[in-house]
Amino acid sequence: MDERYIGLVKETIAELDDIMNVSIKNQVKDVIKSAMGRSVRTKDPMFWPAGMLILGLVEARKRLLDEKAVLDCAPEPETEEISALVSEIDASISRHISLWNDKYGSRIDYIDDALSGAALVKLYQQLEGEGKSGGALASACKTACNRIFGYLTTAPRDRMGSVVYNAERSSSVFADGAGQVAMFLGLYGRCFGDKSGTGFGELQLLNFMKYGCDIRSGLPYHGYTITEDDSEGAGYSIEKKGVLSWGRAAGWLLMGLGECRTVPELRIWHEELSKILLTYQKADGGYAWQIQATDGPLDTSATGMIVYGLWDQELEGDFSHTIDALWASIKNDKVMNCLSSCDDFGVHYQSYGHYPWGQGAVLAALSKIK
Repeated sequence: MDERYIGLVKETIAELDDIMNVSIKNQVKDVIKSAMGRSVRTKDPMFWPAGMLILGLVEARKRLLDEKAVLDCAPEPETEEISALVSEIDASISRHISLWNDKYGSRIDYIDDALSGAALVKLYQQLEGEGKSGGALASACKTACNRIFGYLTTAPRDRMGSVVYNAERSSSVFADGAGQVAMFLGLYGRCFGDKSGTGFGELQLLNFMKYGCDIRSGLPYHGYTITEDDSEGAGYSIEKKGVLSWGRAAGWLLMGLGECRTVPELRIWHEELSKILLTYQKADGGYAWQIQATDGPLDTSATGMIVYGLWDQELEGDFSHTIDALWASIKNDKVMNCLSSCDDFGVHYQSYGHYPWGQGAVLAALSKIK
């Protein structure tokens, strides 16, 4: 096995184990940022940065077991190493779910928690395929997914049925929420036989396709707001918001589309959006923080998310440069060159470094590209 890949997996395990341990220095930074009106880390263990780490580990788990199946005739030490690493992944995710249960009361507070749910559905499916659906980890995954499903089905919606991203602040729909909710509900509906959930997830993407994209380029905005307005006789008006073709927004939508393929319109959109995005690859094969800024710096989080979604579509494309660009951005098993968090529509601090969403997204992408 590739030692670089093993190192990346082990670092991701360590980061999931440590994600809720915030140093005094970072706590002080959060206080200052909060006073400035900027977003700070949440106390929710299921929030999307942890979800991205879990997704990366679940995809790595699948790849490792696939490789182990091929290596059945290989020397025993190599297959034992894979089995041990898979056990480490399972133990880390199990610890994280227990932390959420024991210290956070199993609460779900944000629609972003849907990403963790999507990863846990994938893990449940893997365990079920291994004949372990009755085990403790599978049971914990299913219980967590049921809670997330319950939260999403009662979350505030706009007049078109889209889940509002942060109802306490606005009635806006974000690509983040649309993609995460669709990804989870598509997986949950298929895995646990809930067609109403699948349809609700598909609606998130159908609405975003209709209200949140640029007509000329076909690229998505970060989001949109629908307000009551009868000035033109429709009873409402639509305002598209945020940066056009923000990299992670495109990534969220692709990840959602990859799990909602039963609707013809969404299959067509997935293919069309994928083809459009392939034309905006940078010379090194990656993507910039803003898709059209092909001369801009590489954003490993956007690149990982987009490639993860594109690869699911199985389109023709040369990803060899992309793989090289991602590996070149990994230092001491940590994914660097990741764009920092976004505070709101159009509020993107041009700060690049190491963040859990970059670590998880890149591991997920590299795990799917064989």
